[in-house]
Amino acid sequence: MKNLVFLLALTFLCCKSPSDNKAQTLEERKEQLGLQIDSLFHSKIATDGPGAAILVAYEGEELIGKGFGLRSIEDAAPITPSTNMRMASVSKQFTALCMLRLADQGKLSLNDQVTQYWPYPVFAGITILNLMNHTSGIADYESAFMEDWDRSNIVENKDVLEWLKTNPEPLFPPGSSWAYSNTAYLVLALLVEKVSGSPFATFAKEQVFKPAAMERTTFYNLADPVAIDQRAFCYEKDSSGSWTRKDGYFMNGVVGDGALYTSVNDYFNYDNALRNKVLLSDEMHSLVFARSTMAIPRDHGFYSFLSDFSFWEKEAIFYAMGWFRSGDAAFHSGSWNGTRTFVYHELERPLTIALFLNSDADDLRAELFEETWQRVNQYLLEKEPAK
Repeated sequence: MKNLVFLLALTFLCCKSPSDNKAQTLEERKEQLGLQIDSLFHSKIATDGPGAAILVAYEGEELIGKGFGLRSIEDAAPITPSTNMRMASVSKQFTALCMLRLADQGKLSLNDQVTQYWPYPVFAGITILNLMNHTSGIADYESAFMEDWDRSNIVENKDVLEWLKTNPEPLFPPGSSWAYSNTAYLVLALLVEKVSGSPFATFAKEQVFKPAAMERTTFYNLADPVAIDQRAFCYEKDSSGSWTRKDGYFMNGVVGDGALYTSVNDYFNYDNALRNKVLLSDEMHSLVFARSTMAIPRDHGFYSFLSDFSFWEKEAIFYAMGWFRSGDAAFHSGSWNGTRTFVYHELERPLTIALFLNSDADDLRAELFEETWQRVNQYLLEKEPAK
């Protein structure tokens, strides 16, 4: 009887296909990658302070989707994949998608002059595409409102438009140079409202978030706040070394250049929608990652910022529709009071990494992304070795 059992077991093992063993090996490698990422984040993030959420997606599969640290220190509430975190300038890609949706619907052209919508001298010679690619030369609203605004009042988009009516001096003639502009993306949000007749946050929800299955993503205006389920609050350390919330800042009423809240879960759905081209027509989708014709000047700080990352091969950097582009990679960072983000999207390999922090830890953002990318890249090289 024992011999019969042995023979049956031996027959089963011999009949297993090589693909079964390969699948098991790949699953083990994936598990090992998860353990490596856990170890990395646990070594960098305390359990009693603000933390981070990380997404690693490949070929439409979520390899990693986790949270570390706290979304609310006061409530000891942990960050999870469903925690909604402030995106800062990563928000710009969604503002750009709103514009592309309007273009798809024939409600505007990206080559339209902005003076078609507001006949103000400040917009003379500026096209919608100039705003989207940061070649408008429009003045910086943040520095102006830091100097000349009663901080007991929250700044909103409409206030910035009133300021623009005063014709602040441009940085350069439209299309002649490149300068990263939060004002430009705030104006794009205003333009969405003017053309669509809907509040910007409503248009984004109906026309971008819902089609992308981003069920709990929203733009947030402090002057007209909405409840954000599982919200991560933003933190910075004060002079005593204690964490303090930074969510009541007087400029947290502007939207379009920032102010998006989303989660790892929603961003994963969005990434799949983007890769599967379900948000736009083929024509408009081809523009999402299309590099602008003007390279970003080599003295711009983003070159120095990228020097910490080994994915960047020291090539020129361009801007696309809410994305930076260099080589095969599209990426964008976000920095605001008590939040740091970085998203990375490869165009040849179907790889996406998204890192969200609810603190102002610049060095931590760089370390976590770089070390995550190194581990993920090694995993993919082992998973799919060069032929």
